[in-house]
Amino acid sequence: SDPATGADELRRMAAMGARIVVAGTTSDTAHALLPVLEESDVIAVSPSASDPSLTKESRMFFRVFSSDELEGRRAGRFLYDDQDKTTVLIYAEDTAQARGIEPPFRQVFEQAMGGEVVGRVVINSDGWEQESSDILAAARPSAVYVLGYGEATISVLRHLREQGFSGLICASSSFYTNQIVDSHPDLVEGVFFPQPAFDVKTEGDLAQNFVAAYRQHYGVDPDIYAAHAYDAIRVVIWTIAEAKAYTTSEIRKVLAYGMKEFPGVTGIIQFNDYGDVHHNPIMFIIRDGQVLNFERYIDEERAKIRERIKNLLSN
Repeated sequence: SDPATGADELRRMAAMGARIVVAGTTSDTAHALLPVLEESDVIAVSPSASDPSLTKESRMFFRVFSSDELEGRRAGRFLYDDQDKTTVLIYAEDTAQARGIEPPFRQVFEQAMGGEVVGRVVINSDGWEQESSDILAAARPSAVYVLGYGEATISVLRHLREQGFSGLICASSSFYTNQIVDSHPDLVEGVFFPQPAFDVKTEGDLAQNFVAAYRQHYGVDPDIYAAHAYDAIRVVIWTIAEAKAYTTSEIRKVLAYGMKEFPGVTGIIQFNDYGDVHHNPIMFIIRDGQVLNFERYIDEERAKIRERIKNLLSN
C-alpha cells in the first residue's frame, strides 16, 4: 500500500514483460501508478482503489471496485432517508479515498436531502480530539460519518465511545477487514458501513465455491477485499486468454469492448467507457462480531418478532 513501493514494483514487472497487472490496492498507491502505466505501456486492473478521478485520468487503469461516488451517495441516502438523521459530523482522514467520498455524500445529504453537516474533523491532525469534543457538545449531531482506513477509524470510534456518543455511526468501506472486527469487537459494535455487494451468503456456485475454498485455506470468511482481489485476478486471466496477442492495445480492447457481463463473486463485471464497474453499494452492520447485510438483518429480525407474536397468540 506504499505508493513509492508500488510504483517501483510496477516498473520491475514492466521490465520483465508484463502488459497487464493486478495493482493499486489503495487510491493513493493507484495515483502513484498512473504515470508509470503510461510510460511503461502497461494496463492495471485494481481490486480496491476507489477514488473517482483514477479512471478519468488514465485509459490504462481499470477497476472491479465501485467508485467512491456511489459509496458517498449511498451513505447520504441511508443516513437521511433510511435512518432519519438530519445532522452529521464528518471525520475524514487526509487520503484520496476520503476526498473522493465526501463530495458526493454532501451533494446527496446536504444539497438534495436538506441535511446539515455540523462540522468536519481531520483525523489525527493536531488537536483533533478536542475539536471533535467541542463540536459534539455544541452541535449534538444525530450521526457521524467516518472516512478513514482501519486504524484511523478505530481511533475515532475509541474517541466517540469515550465521549459517550449515542448517535448513529457510519464508516466507509475502507475501514472494514476481518482483523479490525476481530481485534476491536466492542468499538465496532453497531457500526454501519456501505460496501459493494459481496456477501458470504450470496447464492450461486461461483460465490459459494470461492467462500468454501477461502474458508478451507485460511480458516476465516473472505472479506470484501479478498473477493474483489479474486475477481480482479479472474478478469486478468480471462482477458489474457481472450486477447489475440499479448500486447497492450489488444488487452485493452478486450477489457473495454470484449468483456460483457462477466460473472464475478462480487457481481456482474462490465466496464464502462472509463474503466469503471457499476456495483451499487449496500449497507452492512456489525452485530456481535458478525458483519451482516443490514436489509437481510432487518428482515430476519422482523421474522423473529412475527414468530414470537404468533407463539404468544397460540398459547
